[in-house]
Amino acid sequence: MKSRIAVFLLIASLLMMATRHSDASAASISYKKKVQVQPFQNPPGWVGTYKPGVLVSDLLKQKLIQQENVILVRFIDQESHGAKDKKGNAVNGKPPVSGGMAHNSSPAQIIISGEIVKYRPALPVNLESTKSEKRMSRSAEVQIEFKVFQGQTKRFVTGFVLSEKSREGEFPLGYSQSSLNLGSPDFRKTFMGRALSRITDRVIPTIVAYLNRVPLDGQVIVVEKEKEQMIINLGQKSGVEIRDEFIVYSVDVNFSDPLYKEDIGDRLTKLGVVRVINVQEGFSEAVIMAGGDFVKGNLVRSKKSKPLPKVLKNRKKLATISTSSQ
Repeated sequence: MKSRIAVFLLIASLLMMATRHSDASAASISYKKKVQVQPFQNPPGWVGTYKPGVLVSDLLKQKLIQQENVILVRFIDQESHGAKDKKGNAVNGKPPVSGGMAHNSSPAQIIISGEIVKYRPALPVNLESTKSEKRMSRSAEVQIEFKVFQGQTKRFVTGFVLSEKSREGEFPLGYSQSSLNLGSPDFRKTFMGRALSRITDRVIPTIVAYLNRVPLDGQVIVVEKEKEQMIINLGQKSGVEIRDEFIVYSVDVNFSDPLYKEDIGDRLTKLGVVRVINVQEGFSEAVIMAGGDFVKGNLVRSKKSKPLPKVLKNRKKLATISTSSQ
């Protein structure tokens, strides 16, 4: 009997090791896309002591970093509540549309930004509060417009508006400094904290699904003409492997209709194909298979999308269900 149990345990152990190995192999061949989250615009007329737009972007980053197909790219200008044009003027929370590719392009494949359209946190209550104010002290409401842009061209990809209400909580957001800390239990006890958590939870699947079905994008960072090679800013962190092939494009942003002089999109011109021969953590060396006239800043796009394996997507789904049920 003991020998049978020992054999059974051995087989089970081997199966678990094989499963882990296959999971790791599957994970290594899926592409991870770079995402940048910019601070969201505060609600119109906001004069509070904290910045709701920064809270939203930080909460979104906190949840995106847990996703299997996402690499977060840091937003450099942390003091800005939106991108600026060449003159330094705000452009309504939108990344600036690039006139010069190398100067304004982002290492991120997509940029997420937006603005808080409506923001009504729970009100603090005092002895002189009216019945209406007391009712509003037990609920919070928020409406946010989310915007997704292509990182290199700053071209608008998609946008949507989501709303959320919360009548669950114990305190108004901002009643204490700890309530503004996303990692603190006090944040999760606030009415608005719960509303913001739910609304960002609803956004994550949309972003992850979009990234899972598109090819991997990056840029040429060095062209070595004498070797007929180039270096691209995609490496092991992005899931790139030796022999992966990429199509290289030049990009003419804000391509204009010659008849009506209006912007009709970004023009991608295929320059050639390269194959990866050496992979490092954050970059790869690739040999030129066809084409020429490559320059720093050219767009590189994977020939295959390499989506996240189902085993990992299902595992993430189960983990989400388990967490939400607790």
